[in-house]
Amino acid sequence: MDEEVTLVGLTEDMQVNAVLFGFVGLYAMMFPGRVAACYLVGSHATSEAVGESDLDLTLVFKDTFLPGEEARFERFRTALGPLSRHPLDLNAVEEARLVAEGEVNLKENALLIAGEDLRERIPLMPLEAWTRHCMHQPYRFIERARARAEDAPLRFPLEYPDARGELYGYDYREVMDANGVLHRGFKELVTLACRMATAAVAVDAGRHTFSKRDAIQAHREHLHDTWTPLYESIFASRQQWGYRVPEDAAARATLRAACARMLDAENAFLARYRDYLLAELTRGRLSDRVLAARRLGDIAYPDAEVPEALQRLLEDAEPALREVARESLDRLARHRGDRASSAA
Repeated sequence: MDEEVTLVGLTEDMQVNAVLFGFVGLYAMMFPGRVAACYLVGSHATSEAVGESDLDLTLVFKDTFLPGEEARFERFRTALGPLSRHPLDLNAVEEARLVAEGEVNLKENALLIAGEDLRERIPLMPLEAWTRHCMHQPYRFIERARARAEDAPLRFPLEYPDARGELYGYDYREVMDANGVLHRGFKELVTLACRMATAAVAVDAGRHTFSKRDAIQAHREHLHDTWTPLYESIFASRQQWGYRVPEDAAARATLRAACARMLDAENAFLARYRDYLLAELTRGRLSDRVLAARRLGDIAYPDAEVPEALQRLLEDAEPALREVARESLDRLARHRGDRASSAA
């Protein structure tokens, strides 16, 4: 039976609303009767979007995924992206998982687009789980900015993504405007700064944050440390120029100065991440311990403590943990001489 396509919530942008209407119609045909709710999250939901902001959409599937449904959603997401005039960031989640584990941004800072509003049934994610989520997030942005050989881990301390570039390589990813035109951009820089601010606030202040702006403000209010002015400067650049690298030379010089400091901030975060991962090896659920062991093979730290900790896991009672520890040790061993070789 065909589902009626209606939008429960609207943004202030009629072009965005048109995209949302089409999206709701498409997923209703692709997954008839299976989506409990569709939420818009991120800057479009909070009226803080700039011209190159993604449309961040989350589909909540009823109860749990049916066999093959996740794979079908991945194909749907891949096919749909090029059709929209606005960059789309699509995610799918099970209703049962949200109710069991809680959420943060979707619960506190989202706009219901279609379906039934489930947020009263969704608890706020416990701080420990939120902190774990936040601590793992910056790695994704740090590692994908740096080209390296296949399977090679990141090398700590990091070097700039491109030391010879005007913005030291932090403009490695283009951004698309609402007309589908690509521009030189620094969106990844802004997202990384906000992710690191979010993680610091979670760890040091024991506080959830619900948006980029909230993370930057909370960092000043609760921490106000060495990195606060840097994060504020990068976020302010987004407010001034969107995500496009500005054409004005003075403006680019301001952005370049922030990029120059970002390497130190990344290395400070990764140093702290190392200690967090080592602690994670012996606490939390098995899946948390496995992720920590895997991540310690993704980053080559120069000290002996990491391989020694992974070596101890080879005697652990959990087979999955032993296997990942072995894989991480093998990876680190295979690439141990890479930096020395490249330097020579």
